[in-house]
Amino acid sequence: MQGLLPSIDALNDLTSVLEFTRDVCIENGVKRMSYHFSPIFDEPNSIRTVVYAHGFSPEWLKLYEEADFRAHDPIPSRTYANGEFMTWVEAMEAEPNTPEQDEYLKAMKEAGLEHGFGLTLFGPRGRQAYASFDFGKPLEEIDQEKIALVRALAQMSHQRLCHLVDEEHDAKDLSDRESEVLTWMARGKSSFDIGVILGLSPDTVKTYRKRIYDKLEVHDRLSAVIRALKLGLIHAA
Repeated sequence: MQGLLPSIDALNDLTSVLEFTRDVCIENGVKRMSYHFSPIFDEPNSIRTVVYAHGFSPEWLKLYEEADFRAHDPIPSRTYANGEFMTWVEAMEAEPNTPEQDEYLKAMKEAGLEHGFGLTLFGPRGRQAYASFDFGKPLEEIDQEKIALVRALAQMSHQRLCHLVDEEHDAKDLSDRESEVLTWMARGKSSFDIGVILGLSPDTVKTYRKRIYDKLEVHDRLSAVIRALKLGLIHAA
């Protein structure tokens, strides 16, 4: 565990930090994980929250992209309220659920999402985030040292992500069309989907994406969206 912090601090882009975290978690038996980066003061299940996920089925990820579905996920906010650590089962049973929350939790169980846990991650200037991890079996069956490593790794990675996001960048103002494309990128839409929504060809959307990357000084969608959240370039629809 002692060698993790220097390794993380040596990483200089957002995606590398997330991929390093993912790889270490996989090496230690994690089957699925997610990291939820929200604008300050937003709920961790808001539509503007950027979710990096690994190991979840495509069907679940598509479902979670839907604002009406994600909004009824009670686990992140209950984990925030509880403190640093909470199992999914504890969060499911922590409070009376609304009918919509019951439907959400039922869908979780049907997707085999029962044994994981959530973490509240703490960053500078109130920059909290939520992360979840699932070893695919009850935590009682998992080596406690591995759980401790994952918890420490998640916190270190979040601190590094916050540092990278807070680095100064002289980003130019985005055009109205670039802002529209970026907003739909933040919702996980592909270039084809964005083209259908905005009446543009996929190639035109790709051109806008490249301009956005150049202006934000990033090289991929995830980094663009996270930096845009920091700069206040994505607004609720």
